[in-house]
Order: sequence, then structure tokens, then C-alpha cells
Amino acid sequence: MTISQALSNAASGLTAASRRAGVTSNNIANALTEGYNRRDVNLAERVTAGSGAGVQVAGVSRASNPAVTYERRIADANLAYNSANADAMTRVSDLLGGPEDATSLFQKYANLETAMRALAETPNSTPLQQKVITTAKDLATTFNQIAESYQKIRTDAEKEISLRVNEVNDALKKIEELNGSIGRGAAAGADVTALMDQRQLLIDKVNESIPVRELVREGGRIDLMTPEGVFLLSGTARTIEFSQAPLVTAGQEYLGGAGSLSGITVDGKDITPGGPGALQISNGALAGLFNVRDNTVPEMSQALDALAFDLLGRFEDPTVDPTLNPGDPGLFTDNGAASDVLNINGLAGRIELNSLVDPAQGGEIWRVRDGVQAAVPGPAGSDAFVRAMIAAMTDTRPSHASLQSPGNLNASEGAAHLVALAGGARASATEQMTASSALAQTLYESEKLETGVDTDRELQNLIIIEQAFAANTRVIQTVDEMIRRLMDI
Repeated sequence: MTISQALSNAASGLTAASRRAGVTSNNIANALTEGYNRRDVNLAERVTAGSGAGVQVAGVSRASNPAVTYERRIADANLAYNSANADAMTRVSDLLGGPEDATSLFQKYANLETAMRALAETPNSTPLQQKVITTAKDLATTFNQIAESYQKIRTDAEKEISLRVNEVNDALKKIEELNGSIGRGAAAGADVTALMDQRQLLIDKVNESIPVRELVREGGRIDLMTPEGVFLLSGTARTIEFSQAPLVTAGQEYLGGAGSLSGITVDGKDITPGGPGALQISNGALAGLFNVRDNTVPEMSQALDALAFDLLGRFEDPTVDPTLNPGDPGLFTDNGAASDVLNINGLAGRIELNSLVDPAQGGEIWRVRDGVQAAVPGPAGSDAFVRAMIAAMTDTRPSHASLQSPGNLNASEGAAHLVALAGGARASATEQMTASSALAQTLYESEKLETGVDTDRELQNLIIIEQAFAANTRVIQTVDEMIRRLMDI
């Protein structure tokens, strides 16, 4: 080996060591940066005129494990789905309250029965008559408030769907732009690893809402496709379409595309969860939000409506209130009318106290003692009607199928069953979210072991790089000494 070759080899070694030191230092500096993947310098033999001439930097590679990343993204999408359901069911359950909660629906039933029992002991007491009116109106108002809140949960889900659709469309457009930059940079031999990090974060953002598979193309570009086979990005970004309803009411449904609520489409393909065909997405935050809007909360709303239907029916029976004719509303009404089995949807939001017994609406308070449609006051000490109403509340009877009751229930048992139904759904949703969160965290950590920065390893690399730097420096110093001696001769 000639002196010039030795100098050339040492110089190339110093250049490689400097590049490795820079990349390693950058790894350490970004060890805690979210979305940062470890970089490694690729070295290759440098050949000049058919002979070895040291080393050269062949490029900087970005650590990746596509298989682990794909599994982690599936887990992330599942967590987003379960989180949407758990959040909604927690709100649903909290609105009903527990049996020990003074403001719960169950307690409002108990308050009404207690007020009726007190009135039955002293039927001529105007304050006790007013207490029955007050507690009955409070029960109806509680139904109204819960029903309204349930529809607000659906409206919130509708808004979140629209927000996420816009975020996904924006992210897809940015991924398309990064694809172009990465392709051009790779063709020019530039380091595009930072652009790949940015792209991975955007893909993760899309995946949280809609699960995607990453398809690698030439030049470092990628396409994105749903597991069901619909391209969201194929060279160019596709646009996801969704039409947000400003307010979701009890009468609005999706019904597989036949209802008044919108689904989501990509290039005319319907990918709405629960929609027609085989292309609908089944995981991710959007699927979870559609499930909240179209399934879980509507089911609880229907159960609440069934409980309201049961309450109306208990006081509409002429055997309970002889002043009523068949088809007349009783103590409670459906916006002034009697209950109708064909018009249960949204009933909890319409239930109200019969105006005939409500002084605030021009009614007569004594009718709560003598009958809803009594023409004149009856005997002051008569308790027959009040005790008949108590019996109506305590009698067990079949409930509407939407209440999902295993058997006959009295009025308070119906309320308790609804609370238990919501509590069970909440517990199940929370359990699923907890399990999916644990899996997602485990896979996240597994991915970081493969692609993240191990600071101990990087510090060891710095020591090795320092040794290589020192060795190449020593070669140059030795050559310098040889030249000095030759010059002295």
C-alpha cells in the first residue's frame, strides 16, 4: 500500500466516522421524539481503479419492521373503536344514575310512589296532592332530559365523524405530497428518513380513524388501502365524502343508506359501517362512532322509550281511573295524547304530565285524588283512585321488547332494569377498551424495540466510532511522521 493510498483510506474512514457520529448523536437527541425511527449508516467499500480505496457512506437507513407496525396499527384501530363505545356508554349510564343517586330515574319513580302512598293516608291534604303533582312532573322531566341527552350523544358522534373525515382527507393529501418529496429525494440520493417519519405519523393518524394497509411502491412511495380492499391513496389521495346532519333526533336513522343520516363513501363506494355490500369498515374510530350513532345509543333510547310507554300504560287503564274512556290519556300523556304502540320512538322525549291535573297548566289539583277527567271534586276522604294508582305502579306486567326484560316487572323494577342494562353495557364496553388498550401498548413497545432508539446501544456505538476515528487519525499521524522523516533525509 502506498502512502497516498493509506492517506485516502484514513480520510474516507474519518468521513464515515463523522457521518456515523452525526447520525448516532441525532438518534440519542430524538430518543423520546414520537414517531422517530432509529437511523443507521450503511457503509460500503470504496473502489478506485479496481483497487480498494477505503470506505464510503452508501446511505442512511431507517429502522422498520412492517409486520410489527401493521399489527400495532390494527390494535390502535381497535382501541379507537372501543374507546368511542366506552365513552358513549359511560355517558349513557351516568345519565340514568344509580339506585342510590337522589337524581336518578329510579329514585324519581320511588319519589312518586312515596308521594302517592302519603296522599293515600290523607287524601284531603292539598300539600300532599301538590307533592304527587310535583314528583310526577319531575319524573316526566327526567325522562325528557335523558332522552334529549341521548340524542346529544348521537349528535356529538355525528360531529366527531365529520371532524375525523376532514382530518383523514387532509392527512391523505399530505401523504400524497410527502410521497412526491420522498420519491424525488430518493432519486437524487438524498436522506429522506425525516420525511418518512412525518409520513408514518400521518398514516397512523389515518389508521386511527380508518384502518389501512400500507403498500410499498417504487422510489419509497406508498399507497394506502382499507383491509376490505378500498384504496384511500393510490398515487393520488381519494376524497372521503360525508354529509353531516346539524342535529340528530330520535326519528333520524341511517338504515343502510335508506334513512336520513349520511354514510361515508370513497369514489362512490359505500364504506359505512353497517352499510350495504362488503366494503364497509369494521374497525377504527369512525366505525366506533357510527356504532354509537346508529346502534348502541339508539338501542338505549328505545329501551328508555319502552319504559316511558310502560309508565303511560299503567295509568291509562279505565279500571285504574274510572273517569277515563278507552283511548283517553291518563296521569301521563304523549304530548297530550294517549300512548300508541305504533308511535313509541322518541316517546321519552315527549312524555309529560296530563294538563288536567296540573294547576300550572290550568288543571285542577284535586283530580289527582278523584280521577284525571273527574268533572267535580269527590269526597274529601276518598282514597280509591290514589290506591288504584299505587297498585298500577306495583303490579307486575309484560314490558315492550325494546326494554329487553327477561320477565314481568313493576314500574320501579322496570326503571332498575334499565339502569342495570346501561350499567352492563358500560362495563362490557369499558372491559373491551381496557383489554384493547393493553394490547395496543404491548405492540407499541414491541415496535419500539425494533425501530426505536436504545440510548445504551447508541452510546456504545459512539465509543466504537471514537475508536475508529482515533485509529484513522493515528494512520494520518503516522503518515505525517514518515513524510517528515523522508523530508529530513
